[in-house]
Amino acid sequence: MKEPGRSVEHSTQPSMHDHADFKTLGWQIACALAIHNFPEGLATFTTTLASTKIGVMFGIALALHKFPEGMMIVLPIYYATNSRWISFLIAAGVGISIQLLGALLGYVLFVTYWNQAISATLLAMASGVLLFTVINGMLPLARKYDPGDRHVTLWTFLGLWFFAIVAALFSYA
Repeated sequence: MKEPGRSVEHSTQPSMHDHADFKTLGWQIACALAIHNFPEGLATFTTTLASTKIGVMFGIALALHKFPEGMMIVLPIYYATNSRWISFLIAAGVGISIQLLGALLGYVLFVTYWNQAISATLLAMASGVLLFTVINGMLPLARKYDPGDRHVTLWTFLGLWFFAIVAALFSYA
Protein backbone atom coordinates (compact mmCIF):
# COMPACT_ATOMS: atom_id res chain seq x y z
CA MET A 1 0.00 0.00 0.00
CA LYS A 2 1.24 3.45 -0.87
CA GLU A 3 1.91 5.73 2.11
CA PRO A 4 0.95 9.42 1.89
CA GLY A 5 3.83 11.45 0.53
CA ARG A 6 5.69 8.40 -0.76
CA SER A 7 6.54 8.22 -4.44
CA VAL A 8 7.31 4.50 -4.48
CA GLU A 9 5.64 1.50 -2.96
CA HIS A 10 7.65 -0.47 -0.45
CA SER A 11 6.20 -3.75 0.71
CA THR A 12 7.17 -5.71 3.80
CA GLN A 13 6.89 -8.87 1.71
CA PRO A 14 10.11 -10.56 0.57
CA SER A 15 11.40 -8.83 -2.51
CA MET A 16 14.27 -9.14 -4.92
CA HIS A 17 16.50 -6.79 -2.94
CA ASP A 18 18.13 -7.54 0.37
CA HIS A 19 18.16 -4.67 2.87
CA ALA A 20 21.39 -5.95 4.43
CA ASP A 21 23.18 -5.75 1.06
CA PHE A 22 22.13 -2.14 0.61
CA LYS A 23 22.95 -1.20 4.19
CA THR A 24 26.44 -2.71 3.90
CA LEU A 25 27.02 -1.06 0.54
CA GLY A 26 25.76 2.30 1.83
CA TRP A 27 28.16 2.22 4.77
CA GLN A 28 31.05 1.10 2.56
CA ILE A 29 30.40 3.98 0.17
CA ALA A 30 30.02 6.44 3.05
CA CYS A 31 33.33 5.34 4.57
CA ALA A 32 35.11 5.39 1.21
CA LEU A 33 33.80 8.85 0.41
CA ALA A 34 34.67 10.11 3.88
CA ILE A 35 38.27 9.04 3.24
CA HIS A 36 38.02 10.56 -0.26
CA ASN A 37 36.60 13.85 1.08
CA PHE A 38 39.32 14.33 3.67
CA PRO A 39 42.07 14.95 1.04
CA GLU A 40 39.58 17.08 -0.91
CA GLY A 41 39.42 19.37 2.10
CA LEU A 42 43.20 19.50 2.11
CA ALA A 43 43.24 20.22 -1.63
CA THR A 44 40.63 22.95 -1.30
CA PHE A 45 42.60 24.63 1.46
CA THR A 46 45.95 24.47 -0.31
CA THR A 47 44.48 25.56 -3.66
CA THR A 48 42.79 28.55 -2.07
CA LEU A 49 46.00 29.39 -0.26
CA ALA A 50 47.85 29.52 -3.58
CA SER A 51 45.15 31.48 -5.45
CA THR A 52 41.80 32.68 -4.15
CA LYS A 53 40.34 32.77 -7.67
CA ILE A 54 41.38 29.19 -8.47
CA GLY A 55 40.34 28.10 -4.97
CA VAL A 56 36.81 29.44 -5.53
CA MET A 57 36.57 27.69 -8.92
CA PHE A 58 37.88 24.49 -7.33
CA GLY A 59 35.32 24.81 -4.54
CA ILE A 60 32.47 25.24 -7.03
CA ALA A 61 33.60 22.16 -8.98
CA LEU A 62 33.77 20.17 -5.75
CA ALA A 63 30.31 21.35 -4.72
CA LEU A 64 28.86 20.18 -8.05
CA HIS A 65 30.37 16.72 -7.73
CA LYS A 66 28.94 16.37 -4.21
CA PHE A 67 25.48 15.72 -5.71
CA PRO A 68 26.34 12.35 -7.32
CA GLU A 69 28.46 11.46 -4.27
CA GLY A 70 25.48 12.16 -2.04
CA MET A 71 23.22 10.02 -4.20
CA MET A 72 25.72 7.15 -3.98
CA ILE A 73 25.34 7.26 -0.20
CA VAL A 74 21.65 8.17 0.09
CA LEU A 75 20.13 5.56 -2.23
CA PRO A 76 21.46 2.33 -0.68
CA ILE A 77 20.97 3.61 2.87
CA TYR A 78 17.44 4.75 2.03
CA TYR A 79 16.63 1.34 0.53
CA ALA A 80 18.01 -0.33 3.66
CA THR A 81 16.43 1.91 6.31
CA ASN A 82 13.44 3.42 4.48
CA SER A 83 14.33 6.68 6.23
CA ARG A 84 14.94 9.86 4.27
CA TRP A 85 16.39 11.63 7.32
CA ILE A 86 18.91 8.95 8.24
CA SER A 87 20.17 8.70 4.67
CA PHE A 88 20.29 12.50 4.29
CA LEU A 89 22.11 13.05 7.59
CA ILE A 90 24.73 10.41 6.81
CA ALA A 91 25.34 11.84 3.32
CA ALA A 92 25.47 15.42 4.60
CA GLY A 93 27.86 14.46 7.38
CA VAL A 94 30.18 12.68 4.98
CA GLY A 95 29.96 15.41 2.34
CA ILE A 96 30.40 18.46 4.56
CA SER A 97 31.99 17.73 7.91
CA ILE A 98 34.71 15.37 6.69
CA GLN A 99 35.87 17.83 4.02
CA LEU A 100 35.93 20.60 6.62
CA LEU A 101 38.10 18.42 8.87
CA GLY A 102 40.46 17.90 5.92
CA ALA A 103 40.72 21.65 5.41
CA LEU A 104 41.43 22.16 9.12
CA LEU A 105 44.15 19.52 8.99
CA GLY A 106 45.53 21.30 5.92
CA TYR A 107 45.82 24.45 7.95
CA VAL A 108 47.54 22.66 10.85
CA LEU A 109 49.96 20.87 8.52
CA PHE A 110 50.64 24.04 6.57
CA VAL A 111 51.62 26.03 9.64
CA THR A 112 53.69 23.15 11.04
CA TYR A 113 54.98 20.58 8.54
CA TRP A 114 54.01 19.72 4.95
CA ASN A 115 55.77 17.79 2.21
CA GLN A 116 55.06 15.87 -0.98
CA ALA A 117 55.16 12.49 0.77
CA ILE A 118 52.20 13.44 2.98
CA SER A 119 50.25 14.65 -0.05
CA ALA A 120 51.04 11.53 -2.11
CA THR A 121 50.17 9.18 0.75
CA LEU A 122 46.78 10.78 1.44
CA LEU A 123 45.80 10.86 -2.24
CA ALA A 124 46.91 7.27 -2.85
CA MET A 125 44.99 6.04 0.20
CA ALA A 126 41.80 7.81 -0.91
CA SER A 127 42.11 6.38 -4.43
CA GLY A 128 42.66 2.85 -3.14
CA VAL A 129 39.67 2.93 -0.81
CA LEU A 130 37.36 4.23 -3.55
CA LEU A 131 38.60 1.70 -6.08
CA PHE A 132 38.13 -1.18 -3.62
CA THR A 133 34.58 -0.05 -2.81
CA VAL A 134 33.62 0.12 -6.47
CA ILE A 135 35.19 -3.22 -7.43
CA ASN A 136 34.21 -5.15 -4.31
CA GLY A 137 30.84 -3.59 -3.47
CA MET A 138 29.13 -1.49 -6.10
CA LEU A 139 29.77 -3.46 -9.29
CA PRO A 140 28.96 -6.90 -7.80
CA LEU A 141 25.70 -5.56 -6.33
CA ALA A 142 24.81 -3.89 -9.64
CA ARG A 143 25.47 -7.17 -11.47
CA LYS A 144 23.30 -9.04 -8.94
CA TYR A 145 20.32 -6.89 -9.97
CA ASP A 146 21.20 -7.01 -13.67
CA PRO A 147 22.18 -10.67 -14.25
CA GLY A 148 21.64 -10.39 -18.01
CA ASP A 149 24.00 -7.38 -18.13
CA ARG A 150 21.46 -5.26 -19.96
CA HIS A 151 22.58 -2.06 -18.22
CA VAL A 152 25.62 -2.37 -15.94
CA THR A 153 28.46 -2.57 -18.46
CA LEU A 154 26.99 0.10 -20.73
CA TRP A 155 26.37 2.59 -17.91
CA THR A 156 29.71 1.86 -16.27
CA PHE A 157 31.53 2.79 -19.46
CA LEU A 158 29.25 5.76 -20.17
CA GLY A 159 30.03 7.05 -16.68
CA LEU A 160 33.77 6.61 -17.25
CA TRP A 161 33.50 8.30 -20.65
CA PHE A 162 31.47 11.22 -19.25
CA PHE A 163 33.94 11.95 -16.46
CA ALA A 164 36.90 11.58 -18.84
CA ILE A 165 35.38 14.31 -21.00
CA VAL A 166 34.67 16.50 -17.96
CA ALA A 167 38.24 16.02 -16.75
CA ALA A 168 39.59 16.91 -20.19
CA LEU A 169 37.44 20.04 -20.35
CA PHE A 170 38.60 21.21 -16.92
CA SER A 171 42.24 20.53 -17.72
CA TYR A 172 42.09 22.71 -20.85
CA ALA A 173 39.85 25.45 -19.44
